Amino acid sequence: MKKIITLLLILSLGYSYSQNISWNRVDLYVPGDEAGAYLEAMDEFYSNIEMPEGVSVSLVYYFYKPEEQKATHAIIFAGPVDGLIELRQIRSGEDYEAFYDDLDVLDAKVVANTAGQSLIRVNTDAERGDWSQSWQWQVDDQTIFATAFAELMGSFKSVKTYVALGAITQGVSSDGESHYVYSNQGSFADNLKGGPQNQSEIEAFEKFGKTVAPVSTFLGTTTEITVKTWN
Repeated sequence: MKKIITLLLILSLGYSYSQNISWNRVDLYVPGDEAGAYLEAMDEFYSNIEMPEGVSVSLVYYFYKPEEQKATHAIIFAGPVDGLIELRQIRSGEDYEAFYDDLDVLDAKVVANTAGQSLIRVNTDAERGDWSQSWQWQVDDQTIFATAFAELMGSFKSVKTYVALGAITQGVSSDGESHYVYSNQGSFADNLKGGPQNQSEIEAFEKFGKTVAPVSTFLGTTTEITVKTWN
């Protein structure tokens, strides 16, 4: 029933939408002097395999993050479930073992490993840039939160970039995050200019905040830069 309500909300808002995607995020601590070697090792493997349809692998760098967050980078696997399963099978054998051996000599460490899926996706056809931002919440009532988010997006007519509401379904984040809003803002300038653009959008944002406050806890925000994407 919750999925039906969410779908009807999206249709009534007239937004472009498509099948929701699943993802696996591996947060990493990579010493600054080893970032280039880590990218080189990933590129050597992922540039030489046939990626399953609809699946992408991205290496991102955290530009803004909470001071206590240890992760400097993240690897994000995203796409349909069948494609992610197929990629998992490809990530085996001698070539993958050689790739893993290249990483093993580095001092990079896995900080967290989570998985989840998008719930609502807005402007799915928008051109993607290298900069993105994520707002994190611990949500107690997903239906109220999703309904408020859909209404907010209906009021933000100035938003032309890709935006998604999603949930963590596996793994444990370091701060108790259960849901997030992800926005691809394209460039650093777009990142700085984000937010409400007029009085109507300010009021809509305030209403969203008041609606979700009783059923969620806002945990903070991060900004990341895509180093490279393989797809």
